[in-house]
Order: sequence, then structure tokens, then C-alpha cells
Amino acid sequence: MITQLESAYTWLDWHDECNHTGIITGLVDRGMYQQDPHNLTYSYISWADAEQYTSSGVGTDASFWVQRYYGNPQYVYVNRSGYGYTNGEYLSFLPGEASGSAAGGIGWGCTVFVDNSVSYGSTTTAFYTKNVNANLTYPYGILRQKVQDNKKYGVTYRSYSAQSLTTIEMGAGPFCHPKDWDLTGDGNGPGDYSSSKGGPRLAGDTFLDTQWSVGDSNGELYTNPKSSYFRGQGDAHIVASSNSYQLDLNVFRSGIDPKFVVLSYRQPTLSSTKLRDNTFLTFIPHNFTTDVWDLDNVWLGGVTMIQPYTSEQYRAGIDIITYPYGTSDYSYYNKRMAESAYDRYNDGLKTEWSSNVTGAPQSYIDSGHIRIYNRDATYDVNQNPAGSVKSVNPDADYNAVVKGLPLNAVMVPSPYNMPDDFAMIDFDYASPSTNIQQGDTITISGSEVWTVITGNYNQTTRTRGLLFCARKV
Repeated sequence: MITQLESAYTWLDWHDECNHTGIITGLVDRGMYQQDPHNLTYSYISWADAEQYTSSGVGTDASFWVQRYYGNPQYVYVNRSGYGYTNGEYLSFLPGEASGSAAGGIGWGCTVFVDNSVSYGSTTTAFYTKNVNANLTYPYGILRQKVQDNKKYGVTYRSYSAQSLTTIEMGAGPFCHPKDWDLTGDGNGPGDYSSSKGGPRLAGDTFLDTQWSVGDSNGELYTNPKSSYFRGQGDAHIVASSNSYQLDLNVFRSGIDPKFVVLSYRQPTLSSTKLRDNTFLTFIPHNFTTDVWDLDNVWLGGVTMIQPYTSEQYRAGIDIITYPYGTSDYSYYNKRMAESAYDRYNDGLKTEWSSNVTGAPQSYIDSGHIRIYNRDATYDVNQNPAGSVKSVNPDADYNAVVKGLPLNAVMVPSPYNMPDDFAMIDFDYASPSTNIQQGDTITISGSEVWTVITGNYNQTTRTRGLLFCARKV
């Protein structure tokens, strides 16, 4: 799963080449007591993402999680590792209440330890960091995705963790601590009070970029993809039925906007009678700029799932689910994530598309479902009390391919609309029990042919339902 994703992002040219060396992995020394106004009220003071104010060198972008007890630094962990630092570099932080920044009020300094043996993001064909060691319980890979140049939060890190042989977890954040202390998975690592603690992991400010602390314990929804506690965007997503069959990761890329891609896991050698038997996780990693927000203030990290219904007994349909958080269960723990403002109630971003032709038009459709315009003279008839039949002219029949899809119809204003070479097709095929598969085509005309990605349909007296497709011709 991890190497397939790495190859897919290589083909898409999404690996940002940055050659990060000189990352901070610990402290040589740290400052001690300094009186400040906090001590008058609180015995414990902590900073989740304290940034440097000055430096004796040229390193940049590091931050620390610091807790003080009556002025004395009690715990210090490297949060963001930064890059470009040298061993023995001294960092200082703003004193007292002089600033409202993340480092304001810390009044502290430290001499850092730098691991010069590693380099990250140095090629455009590999994850920023990864570990697929055969002895590792949870193999992982972390993508450094550049969304927009010259923006404070213009880079997104996407982490992928194989939590089992058939499931994957994914997360996102604006920063990453890439150092893996335990490459072989034997459980041995330093982990002292001044260490990076639990790397690799997504990093940033608590409740703006990540949830809880930098520690690894049950219930903290940890940001380390090597951990069984890792919780990202939704639950663990199923990508296969078992590891007994071939697993493909298919990539559907827009010709109109090459940054728009749909990735879909499929097991082509697994026997099936319908699409969902061997087509699994289908998702869209967000990669766009928009006038709705500015990446100098927020970071783009969402992912949108195309999820067919698990049954078609009453209606056929597809859920489009967007996750507005990166490393937690709720968007209010990731408030700086651009998409989080769409979900302040934390009740989810889901649009339900239902087929209009699974029985008669609009059969079994709930009031809140997306309604696809479908006019059919077969159903547009009525018998008046005198016995005569009233009918709409068949020339009005309409059942078009639905293009211009919003990323998610519950997001207003829509930050992005899918390019017109992706569409929903509400279809009715005369033969029952037809086994439609990913890669099959639907021909509208000689100049318009669509490739099936995923969908849901019933197969009773006819085969009819809803398909999410990419344009082939």
C-alpha cells in the first residue's frame, strides 16, 4: 500500500524536492529559571509550539513543546524539527509577556543537538520520509505536498499508515518531524526528556494543527503513523478484502486540471458480481488554491472520499465525504486547517447522491438527498377522472451526464469544483444482473466516452443506479 502510493505520487510529480538536512533531534543544554508574570498565578506553564526568536546559526522552522514549573523548564520536547541547523546552535525565545506569538512569554534559551546523518525530501520520486521495514508493525510513508509557493502554510504533509494487511489510515498537517528513532521496529529508542519524542510524526500547534500532546498514549489520537494510536481522517479505510489477491492502486487524473486526481484501490483478480465486491477505497487528496481562503493563514489538508452505498435494496447511491480535519476525530481540534470552518458543529461533511432510476424517478429519495434532474415520459403521465391520459411529450426526456460537480455539495461557497472530465452518471441498462467493473466504459456518443471508477446499482429486473466516472474520450 505504501510503495504503491509513493509510485502514484511520483507519477503525479507531487513529491516536493527540498533536501532537508540539519534537523534538531534533541538538546545539548537548556536555560533554567527566569521570573515572569506567569509565576504569580500558575505553577505550571506550557507552550505547545514555541518558535525561536533569535539563533546563533541559520537554521529555521523549529519549535518546541515546553513546560515550566515555577519558572524552571521541567519538560522540553522537539516539536517541529526544522532544518538547516548545526550542532551546538543556540536558540533564544522572547521573554516575559513581550509577544502574543507561540513563543511569547517563554523567556528561555537552549543549545540544540542536530542529527547530520539524515536527509529528507531530497528527491522527487520518494516520500519525504518512509519506513517499510519487513519487521515493522505499521509501515508508513509521509508525502511533502507543495500546494502554493511563497505562502506560510503552502506545504502540506500527508501521512499514510498501513494499520493492517487490508486497511490504511491517512492524516495531514502543516509540519512534520521526520526522524524515525526505531528503523527496525524493535522498540529501542532514546526517548529521554529532551528528545524528539515519538517521531516520525505530524507536528504543529496543539488544537490548531494537531490534537493533544506529542506523547504516545491511548486516547491522545497520536500523530505518529507508526503507532496503533494513530488517528487521522476517518477510521481505518478498507483497501482490500485480504492479501490473497492482486492489489492495484489506479490513478485517474484530470486533463483539464492536472492537480485533480482520484485514487482508487482495486483487486482485479477477486471474484465479483458487482463493483463494490472488488473496488475499495476511492479518494481525492485536496490540491488546489481558492479565493475562499489564504494559505498565509490556514493550511489545506482535506481529503474527499467517494463512497458507494453498501446496499441497493431500497435505493442506489454514492456518499461524498470530506474530512475537514487532519489528525483528530473532530475539526475543532484542527482549527487552522482550511476546511475546518465548514464543520464547526463537527457533525460531518457528507453529501448523499441517490439514483433517480432505481425504481421510478425519485423513488426512496430522502428530502435532503441530491436530486438529479430526470424527465421520462414513461412516468410523466397522469389519468384524469374522466379516464383520459395526460402525458408530457417524450421530446422533454432528459437524463444527462452530471458535470461541474462541487467537491462536496454541503460546502458553500464551494472552494473547488471537480473538472468537467469527472461526472456522475445516473443510468438504466435494460439487462438485469450486469456486472459493471472499474475500467468499463459508457458511450454517450462517438466523441463522448466515460470510464467507470466506482458506483452503486441494483441488478433486479434491470441494472440501474449511479456511477462516478472519468472521461476517456
